[in-house]
Amino acid sequence: MKNILHLISVVSVMLFCSSVVSAKSVKIEIKPFAASNIPNSIRPLGKIVLSQSWYDKNGENILIISINGPHEEKTIKITEGERYAEIYACQFIRDKDQYNLLWKIKDFERHCPFDLWVGILPDSTRITDLDNDQITETTIIYKLTSRSDVSPSRMKLIMHENESKMALRGTMIILSQNPDFDINRFEPDLSKIDISKIKKDDQYIIKHGRYENADDFINYPKEFYEYARKQWLNFVTKDSFLQF
Repeated sequence: MKNILHLISVVSVMLFCSSVVSAKSVKIEIKPFAASNIPNSIRPLGKIVLSQSWYDKNGENILIISINGPHEEKTIKITEGERYAEIYACQFIRDKDQYNLLWKIKDFERHCPFDLWVGILPDSTRITDLDNDQITETTIIYKLTSRSDVSPSRMKLIMHENESKMALRGTMIILSQNPDFDINRFEPDLSKIDISKIKKDDQYIIKHGRYENADDFINYPKEFYEYARKQWLNFVTKDSFLQF
């Protein structure tokens, strides 16, 4: 009897371990989705720069990201030559010929008379299932630039799980201006920095490389913020001087 109970115990442990390994090794197969397949009724404005599909518990997911612009502003705020550009991102669940909107983002840089850029950072878009619930998370990172000097761009990391949205919003960092930057010692959360102890002239610089706070992630699995923080640090230095 003891031998039988021992055997059952061993088999149960083996099955449990097998299920854990399986859950952690789930691979999400992401495929390009032909822009020509996107109906005009849901096609975002501008040029499509990313279009892909994958499956999870919801069914087939379609992610579309586009850039609209640059365009001349119709009204002037500062000086002549002002332009604007917009970024759109949207995720749909496709059911045969039906495209059901899961979420949508629209962001922009307006009234820019200088060097203008709006776009996703190369190779930054990620599809994950960090909490292993068979519902994927979609994370995109993009920057918004309007500058006439070497100041850093604004950067946003947006994560969705279904309709739930979490974001890190802040400023990129230019390594040539920060030769002592050490990614392993750097605290990217500005809300954890006591700026009252920093000279007023340096308070702008202290924002470089940091997001304002991580409040959006408070009520979600800790894996979400851990991953977002890591991705922020991976891309916050990649502020190439692109312009339209």
